[in-house]
Amino acid sequence: MDIKQKLLAVAIAIVLVAFIAVGIETFYKEPINKCYDELRPKAFISNCDFLQEPNRTSCFIEQQKINEAQILEQEKCYKGFQPIENLYKRNVFIILTIIGVLTIILGLFLKEVSAVYLGLMIGGLINIIEGIIRYWAQMNEYFRFIILGILLIILIWISYKKLR
Repeated sequence: MDIKQKLLAVAIAIVLVAFIAVGIETFYKEPINKCYDELRPKAFISNCDFLQEPNRTSCFIEQQKINEAQILEQEKCYKGFQPIENLYKRNVFIILTIIGVLTIILGLFLKEVSAVYLGLMIGGLINIIEGIIRYWAQMNEYFRFIILGILLIILIWISYKKLR
């Protein structure tokens, strides 16, 4: 394989990954946590520094109470949004993994043109890695182990069946 074919393979991989990413963003929008915009600081006492004691101390205490209340509201908001975000990340993980495996399989059937074959293989692998990275923090350790084991078995099987 000469340098032109290698560069073409890299270009195919990059465009494939970008195509899939844009497709997911276009047809399966990421949920937006709107309550953070709604919970921006509403009341801020900006002139505490210019007050004389004891008003100065009471001003800072009042500001601290306001800040603590807003922090509690933000935590409640995040806890309500977290399941929605986790579901989205899980679904994107599943989509990217399936597309990645299918792309690798497709690449194996197009071995006649080495640039296409290699580009699809690399692009599929990058999609699988991206899916794993996006959902990794939400997966429990058993699920991580099972998913990686299944992917490893699939890749070894594909390699054994198609590349010998």
